[in-house]
Order: sequence, then structure tokens, then C-alpha cells
Amino acid sequence: MANQTAPAFSLMRKACACGKRTTAKQLSQHRKCAASALAAVRDAILPSDFAKLQHMLGAVKQYPKSKWGWRNYFAAGSGQQLESMQRLVAAGLATVGRAANEMTYFHATGLGCRAAGLDGAGIKRAMEDES
Repeated sequence: MANQTAPAFSLMRKACACGKRTTAKQLSQHRKCAASALAAVRDAILPSDFAKLQHMLGAVKQYPKSKWGWRNYFAAGSGQQLESMQRLVAAGLATVGRAANEMTYFHATGLGCRAAGLDGAGIKRAMEDES
């Protein structure tokens, strides 16, 4: 029961370096707000990697945002696709799945879903698809 209640200081709102307000707990754990942390992750990958992440989740313009997350996989062969997926894995945006027929399947993580712009319902859909 004691572990379920957060200390009062952790719930206090403080300003991040970017100017946004967040909880003291977030700042003490990550030294930045969630938005700044997500921006840093996006900056660590190439634009083509980000496009593959969005494709992996069905988060593309041809689908309405309410449908995003309907899929959570990307089948990568060799070469640039595989390198791109490995960068996403290194950034914590994707995980490696099974290998079949000279293809390796990759799945987005929760952080990857947030980076691709999915809302809570989209993240839930994407995470259900992975299991």
C-alpha cells in the first residue's frame, strides 16, 4: 500500500528546460519532460526511418487517425530496410520479432507508437496486434 502512493514532492509541477511544465518525478527520472524526450528520440533517427515507423503502424495519411495502430509490424529484408529497422530498435522505438522466409518482422514499442503520433486508443490497438 505504501508503494502505491507517490510522495507529495513527485507530484509537484516544475518547468522543463523547454518551458513546459511537468511533474518533479518526470524531471528527476529523465531530466526533461516527455515531449522533450520524445523530440530527442525523433532527432536520433533519419526521416526515412520515421516514415517506416509510421508505415509499420498504419499511421499514414491514407488512413484516418482514428484507425492508426491497426497494424504493428514491418517485414524487412536485407539492406536499407534492415538497417533502418535496426536504428529504430537502437532508439527504443521498435523490437525485433520473428524471422521467416529471409524476412525479419519488427514491431513498434509504446514509445514508437507515441513518436508516430498515435493516441491512447491507437497505442492500445497496436499493442494488442503485437501479442
